[in-house]
Amino acid sequence: MALRLFEGNDHAAAYLQYRVSPHELICRIMDYMETMMPKQLDLAVDVGCGSGQGTILLAPYFTKVVGTDVSRAQLKMAVANSIPPNVSYRQCPAEELPFASGEVDLVTAMTAAHWFDRQKFLLEADRVLRPGGCLALLSYSMDMELEYGDVSNALNDICKEFYAALLPFRNPYLGSSSVKIYSDMFDSCPYPDKECGYIGMVETFSSYQILQQKDPAAAERLPNEARTRLMSAMKVSSPDAEVTVVVKYFYWLACKP
Repeated sequence: MALRLFEGNDHAAAYLQYRVSPHELICRIMDYMETMMPKQLDLAVDVGCGSGQGTILLAPYFTKVVGTDVSRAQLKMAVANSIPPNVSYRQCPAEELPFASGEVDLVTAMTAAHWFDRQKFLLEADRVLRPGGCLALLSYSMDMELEYGDVSNALNDICKEFYAALLPFRNPYLGSSSVKIYSDMFDSCPYPDKECGYIGMVETFSSYQILQQKDPAAAERLPNEARTRLMSAMKVSSPDAEVTVVVKYFYWLACKP
């Protein structure tokens, strides 16, 4: 079973504004692909592309890049964003990709595959990938660190309390850890050439979207309280004060034989 979230216009807009583009992951993917298949790269497909921040980063490396998503609102945001001429978008489920068998050089899913019907998606990715093609998946962990002068520990304690307040709203489909989902998918992938690891970036979590639906007052109160406490600890008067935020992301790459 696949889950459909991030489909509202407001959440799609927030996703576009706040989700960090995974430059580091794209570089790691391309380094990996170059060792496996150092030839012309024709087609990349970014599944569950959301508003397209990761999709457009693939454009310099491929003749054609297609982002797919089940959410019309997300794709509307992607199209409204400035896109390279070789990038396009299609609405479809992750488990039913509109490509011929063996047509695709790279299939990516960036912080999205945990919402898919995972086994069906892996089979579909295998179908569309050509021999030598690559599958690349990324997911966030909850290992977040804030750095700001000598109050970093206090800021991290505040953030841990904030995310603990969101945990009751975590979708049960995800279980207790998204990383375990990706680790299990990695183990079930039969490709002999594969690797996994961690990389650092930043966030938007669906737990907050669910909280907005179930308790709008709490959804407004909790981040306001956390923001006030963070500003107090930092001794600043503006929420625009810059703070370094690092979130560990789990990724894995696999090359189809």
